[in-house]
Amino acid sequence: MNSRTRFLAACRRQPVDRAPAWMMRQAGRYLADYQAVRSKHTFLEMVHDPALSAEVTCQPIRHFGMDAAVVFCDILVPAEAMGVAVDFIEGRGPVLSPPVRTDADIDALEVFDARAKTGFLAETLRLVRKEIGEERALIGFCGAPFTVASYLVEGGTSRNYEHTKALMLDNPQGFDRLMSKIVDVSIPYLMMQLEAGADVVQVFDSWGGAFSAATYRESILPHLTRLVTTVKSAGAPVIVYANGCGHLLEVLADSGADVLGIDWRVNPADAIRRVGDRVALQGNLDPTTLFAGPDVVRREASAVLEAFAGQRGYIFNLGSGILPKTPIESVAALWDTVLDPEGATSR
Repeated sequence: MNSRTRFLAACRRQPVDRAPAWMMRQAGRYLADYQAVRSKHTFLEMVHDPALSAEVTCQPIRHFGMDAAVVFCDILVPAEAMGVAVDFIEGRGPVLSPPVRTDADIDALEVFDARAKTGFLAETLRLVRKEIGEERALIGFCGAPFTVASYLVEGGTSRNYEHTKALMLDNPQGFDRLMSKIVDVSIPYLMMQLEAGADVVQVFDSWGGAFSAATYRESILPHLTRLVTTVKSAGAPVIVYANGCGHLLEVLADSGADVLGIDWRVNPADAIRRVGDRVALQGNLDPTTLFAGPDVVRREASAVLEAFAGQRGYIFNLGSGILPKTPIESVAALWDTVLDPEGATSR
């Protein structure tokens, strides 16, 4: 098997010769190559420039040879295309203005043409495919409906999502319209990525863990399911990743996703017992493990691989994105272990 066929087989819960592997945020701040590019450009300049975006997408593949490249972009690109100003402030994160909190605000959001407004991402994917060829998988992505909604309503990151939850409770019809509008733009946005060369797409529900399972099922899941099942109709696997999702496994599996990404708080045996016969699983090494020395990283990565060894349909990943300032020698030890597990156990 090559990396691409291995990755796609695992997504579909078919036999593989070893677990395929990539990591969230693998194109990013832990690499000196990335920092060299970033020092000359703003984050959004890099996102909007296909040559720059393709370059940083391919950097980790050149260094470590992961099975899949994940396109360098951001989940707030569709929010920007809907007419909301998006800025990234060092030390603070994304800032969106004006916040979307009334029916009039929701009505003002544009249902944009993906090719016209976000065609730069399609060009990035084509450039990446040209470099990685047919041997490796290419992953596109978007934010999940609630996560994008929370940024729009809060105007940035939030701990408690006060405004978003208030909108859901005080104006459920308005909240539903907002979520529906996000799905309406996310579907063609992901379809564009598939047409441009992505093999798989991942839907990031970074903040979905903020809800109880009952509330998520009632108010969030119908929108996520529409997104997932519509995109799946194009024939490509869909991964759903939710941070803080230990209590949501069964609900998320009902979305129709092919693969469920789990964070490091979820016990692998528990995930396999609860949903492992329905979906492939992805995860879940704690990203802070990579701040330990290479020997510890090898041990812990091997333990994760062993924990999922009985699962048909498994993709190795971190339980969240790789952190800035992660020591490069630990990253190298990780990929040395995960991409050659038999060699790692013999050392």
